[in-house]
Amino acid sequence: MGKGPRSGKDVREEDIPRVLNVFFPGKCNLACTYCFVRKEEEHLNDIDEQAVLREIDVFFEYPGRKKSLSFNGGEPLLEWDLVRKTHAYAKRQAKKKGLTLEVIIVTNGTLLTQEHVDFFRENDISVRISIDGSRETHDRSRPFRAKDGTSSFDVIMNNIRAIRPGSLRLSASLVFGPETVGSLLENIDFLRRNGFTGIDYFPELYATWDKEALSVLRKEAKKIERYYIGLFETKETALFRSSALDMIVNGSSAGNRETCGKIQADSLGNFYACDKVFSLPKTARGAYLIGNVKTGVDMGKRRGILDGARSGFLTESSLGCVSCPLRKYCFCPVGQHIFMKHGPASDPSFWKSFCAVSKTLITMNLNIVKKLEYDDRFVKLYRF
Repeated sequence: MGKGPRSGKDVREEDIPRVLNVFFPGKCNLACTYCFVRKEEEHLNDIDEQAVLREIDVFFEYPGRKKSLSFNGGEPLLEWDLVRKTHAYAKRQAKKKGLTLEVIIVTNGTLLTQEHVDFFRENDISVRISIDGSRETHDRSRPFRAKDGTSSFDVIMNNIRAIRPGSLRLSASLVFGPETVGSLLENIDFLRRNGFTGIDYFPELYATWDKEALSVLRKEAKKIERYYIGLFETKETALFRSSALDMIVNGSSAGNRETCGKIQADSLGNFYACDKVFSLPKTARGAYLIGNVKTGVDMGKRRGILDGARSGFLTESSLGCVSCPLRKYCFCPVGQHIFMKHGPASDPSFWKSFCAVSKTLITMNLNIVKKLEYDDRFVKLYRF
């Protein structure tokens, strides 16, 4: 159905995409204050079902036996029928080709039903719910778009309590900013105690972190380090995985910040070099277009865009990243550069705070791994 990489078989190992992120960017019932995905009312119904299926074919033509497919929004559960069709097609094609396929859905959890959960469990789909912790913290940044005063936190937690998750892998995606960082550990612990077996916590990188906020972050990072290590030392049974720790432990090439093992697709059959493209108006996305389901992916153009964005980041930030020993674990500079290039003029201190936030969290995770790398339960949890 689709065509493969236009640059032929000479695709460099580090350029091979192992992850396909499919975005349904138009519709969402929440209006999260820090969400980078642009919602444009006139494009809410821009979906080509056949093109979405052909995206799977193009992705599967790349080398490698292990693939990962992720459904993202907006809110992907608003396109439930298409998500099911796409998953069924990907599953059939993966079986034909002898591929191992991991499937992930990223949802805000407000529309979650038992039907969804049963489907996810039966098909071994990982579910990532966007929830920031306690009610007070979560509702501060994740209101309903209708702004009717309903708590999205209450809806999510009621949904989770009402369903029978069974063996469902339920993960949380938590975002914290300068205003909420002081309760970060408290919110992580809340999610762990409420049954989330995977918890990823991401800083609001597009905010400018002042000295006071950075100081609070460093204190929280130390507390989280002690807390996480303590879960293993005290033989706590309710543990959770973190993708940041997994990347350090297992060296995931898909998450390596120095390369990029991902390609991004919209709901019309277009491929882009970076997910932050969906923060731009449609008229500005063309500069980052790397192909479509009819032509395949231009790997040379993709590499040029990624290298150009990294180079632009290095020049504009003046951070000296090339010699930084933490570079390969840092938050992706490509997305940062694309977002800031097309956004409002940033404060000169933005890049310094970006670096400070990154280093604080990376150092914390490295300390955790160093302390626990010989712990049997840690080894088993991260499948060394």
